[in-house]
Amino acid sequence: MSATAAATAAQDTERNVRLFVLYRVVSRLYFHLPVLFLHLYLVELGLYRVIALLAIYGLVTTVTSGVGGKLLTQLSEKQVVAVGETMKACGIVLLLAGTRLADVDMHLLVLSQIIGGTGFSIALSTDSSLLRSLASAGGDSTLFMRAQTRSQSQMFIATLVAGTSGSILFDYQPFWPFYASLLASVSSTALVLMIREPAVARSASGAAAKALQLDSGQRFWMGFYSLSRAFTLAPFVGFLPFYFIMVNVDPLLFGAVLGLFTLSAFATSLAVNGFIKRFGVRVLMVATLCCMFGAMLVLGCSEWLANQGMDYFVSGLVGITLLGLGSGGVRPATMANLDLSALGPLERVALFSRMERNFGVANGALLALGAYLLANEGFQVLMMSLGVLYLLALGALFFVNRPANVSAESAP
Repeated sequence: MSATAAATAAQDTERNVRLFVLYRVVSRLYFHLPVLFLHLYLVELGLYRVIALLAIYGLVTTVTSGVGGKLLTQLSEKQVVAVGETMKACGIVLLLAGTRLADVDMHLLVLSQIIGGTGFSIALSTDSSLLRSLASAGGDSTLFMRAQTRSQSQMFIATLVAGTSGSILFDYQPFWPFYASLLASVSSTALVLMIREPAVARSASGAAAKALQLDSGQRFWMGFYSLSRAFTLAPFVGFLPFYFIMVNVDPLLFGAVLGLFTLSAFATSLAVNGFIKRFGVRVLMVATLCCMFGAMLVLGCSEWLANQGMDYFVSGLVGITLLGLGSGGVRPATMANLDLSALGPLERVALFSRMERNFGVANGALLALGAYLLANEGFQVLMMSLGVLYLLALGALFFVNRPANVSAESAP
């Protein structure tokens, strides 16, 4: 390759990666997410139906986890991501239609969750593979992780700003956060379509995928990602909003309060790589477990803490902050340690799809169990039960599929 051609390729790679990072940031502008539970609750759907809708979204990501890989046999990676973003936008439109009518249309709401969940699954299972393809075209082995870390940090900021802004918009007009999220989804579709995929990525998308052969380390990090996301997002999306509604948090502050989760997760994501280098993966696992279990313990003991003089609102703030601290390192740690070097684009998409499928199963099960416990036993019993389940699940995962890099740390 001539010097001119190499320089042109490097410029194309830099442009593509910049567009990809911008796409990721815009696609995470979830203005409506912090107020979604509140919105559905205020239109008087009832607790069971609200949580059922949230569970449907998670379960759909399970059923559709392989759709991205199937689409890759006909479309390029960026086109598959664009399809997912377009479906997310359609889901928001249907959700608006289902709650704008005089009588809430449950059928439209279910359809919105199905289409939106499918789009989320397609986009999320393919975008990391697209980034790896773009980065590998530049010949820089460190570009993928640098872009991954940069986009991760900016995504947290985008989610935090969007969540806080969404609560302010909701206070003025309940549908404005949904309009803002719809605009963000359409914009992210346009951004990803502006990427110029390298020829190797386009030709690879038409190849047949090989059956995944996973080692114990890959299985561990896949399971760690799926379980930790489920035990994080099920309380954050399905149960903590109900807690703060019962505490009578003003709608204007709703997004800001839930934004503590994003803010603390962002702080963790900035420190996680240095933390691993200094203390190792084993200590990271222990710290993550302690933060997440500590969050569930504080929330589960909120009634006892109230009797000791700590206000329910303060307990909620402590709990959601600890939950964010525990969750912030999940994706960066997973992507830094999950070995994808021997996998092609289709195999990478299949692996990410399996991770999202496992997350969907766990998330749906936790939401279903949580809805029953919340309605019949109360919030405190629910959070204590989730804490015990998280300890058991992560402990079993660690001892069944102990990753090689964790085992190596104990060697002299």
